[in-house]
Amino acid sequence: MNRLGVAREPLIGALIVLVLAVVPPLIGGYVVRGLTGYMIFGLLALSVGLITGYGRLFNLGAGANFGVSAYTVAILTHFGIFNPFLLFAAAMFAGFLVSLLFSFYALVASGIEYLMLTFLTTAAFAALPLATLSLTGGDNGLRVLGGTAPSFGLNPLIGNSFYWFVLAVVSLITLLSWYILTSQSGKAIQAIGRNPGRAAAMGYSVPRFRVALTIYSSLIASLGGWLYALQTSFVFIDLLGITNSTNGLVYALIGGVDTILGPFLGTALLRALTDQLSRVGSQSSLFIGIMLMLVVYLIPEGVLGLWRRFMRRRFPRQGDRSLETPEAAEAVAAGLTAENVEAL
Repeated sequence: MNRLGVAREPLIGALIVLVLAVVPPLIGGYVVRGLTGYMIFGLLALSVGLITGYGRLFNLGAGANFGVSAYTVAILTHFGIFNPFLLFAAAMFAGFLVSLLFSFYALVASGIEYLMLTFLTTAAFAALPLATLSLTGGDNGLRVLGGTAPSFGLNPLIGNSFYWFVLAVVSLITLLSWYILTSQSGKAIQAIGRNPGRAAAMGYSVPRFRVALTIYSSLIASLGGWLYALQTSFVFIDLLGITNSTNGLVYALIGGVDTILGPFLGTALLRALTDQLSRVGSQSSLFIGIMLMLVVYLIPEGVLGLWRRFMRRRFPRQGDRSLETPEAAEAVAAGLTAENVEAL
């Protein structure tokens, strides 16, 4: 990500938050409910985007974190636990335990091996509800009991309070992610993603940064699962499966996998398109599949990536040319000064 994009993203993000906080509640109806769901699944996409777009680790386990967190909330309510703070802590702790497993994979594997390990692990998690029918409900899913108590007394179906709550959570996570990625640690993560061998030679601990990125991105997915359980008051087996993880990857790819706002944009675009096509016919999956192939082929950098490239060409800035070489990109990611970059 160039420095111009880094500087603009928080300003654009603040404007988007302001618009989302005011306009949808004025419209009301399904718009508020739909945007709430888009933001929740946007957290899943952001999780995949962080670990894939910046860490270059193709993790298909985000759905496992999302589903385990959601199931934790539902299961605990069946044991009479309705305290929202306890449910939140338990959901995040469950997601953290799952993240440790994927962190171990980041230490022992990479590339296709890492992809397959996360794929098989997520497939195994998807079978857990069928092995524990009395606890999880199996194919029938599981309700979240307690009414509005687990959601801090906020009703997801009435009013705008829950929508504003989700917007606040998503905004904080987005801001925190942007801050991390623009910090020295974030630059090191990007350098490791581009060339782990060179980053290790520069003195960075590749395993430590990969573990930290895996845990952080997994906790974001777990946060999304917690919010999903609060919104729908129902969890089901597909939340744990490969499909959910793959959807997160697709959302991030469409919006821009190496941006902060891109995964949310991709989620909103694809889920809105899916909702519309499902109303007019049963072949929505076919049209969406064709669209995805075109997006991946024509704009592999995603919608925001395409916009960023357009802006660079239309409004070139001094120093952009110096960032075109791989050596310069690695130097910027490692936190070197502009003078040192120009000297490469």
